[in-house]
Amino acid sequence: MTGEPEAETVVHLEAEARSNVQRVFATLKTSFPAWYEKHYGEAHAEKLAKRVWMTGVRLLNNAQVDRGLRRMVLTADFPPSLKEFIRLCCHIDGVPGVQAAWHQALRGTYGHEVVRVAAILTGLYELRRASDDNRMLFDRFELNYVVVTRRLESGEPLDGSVPHAIKHDSQKTGLERSLECAEEQLYQRIVEQGIPLDGSSARQQLLSRMRIRRPEA
Repeated sequence: MTGEPEAETVVHLEAEARSNVQRVFATLKTSFPAWYEKHYGEAHAEKLAKRVWMTGVRLLNNAQVDRGLRRMVLTADFPPSLKEFIRLCCHIDGVPGVQAAWHQALRGTYGHEVVRVAAILTGLYELRRASDDNRMLFDRFELNYVVVTRRLESGEPLDGSVPHAIKHDSQKTGLERSLECAEEQLYQRIVEQGIPLDGSSARQQLLSRMRIRRPEA
């Protein structure tokens, strides 16, 4: 019958969300017993609270809920609100803020895979030539970075195009775009092979391979 697979998926996700809500409340009850008894000691209050939490927890997958529960137990001094719990679930350790990521992207040194993917989506060619105050390029990078970070938080593949309302290179000729594409591909190969990008480092690497040691200045 048409629509049955979709219906089964919805039922499965709903059951998963209910199970996750039960896990959250069981952990709250174990971790903060006095607080739990005060706020949710009555069955009616507990039922209403679970219904509210269901609206947020149904947006999370099992891995995210696991992450949130682990952080709640290890770091929370007080029971988190629903909003705070979602933050615990979604935050990924080691992901830099957008400003730090922007500077990494400009330098071509990536502290996290999210930064690298966002930089590629933004355009390595343009980032290498951009100044720190290039607002238009920063806005594009920020959009890509937010999208890629959300993919990481949701456990989705990081790569994949990000739709933009306005194509940034719409005014460029086909030749200009081809040249940029070729240079960007060359740059990526250089980075992957570990070849230094500046002359001084390249010279030092060459001398090292030839086992020639320059005298100290």
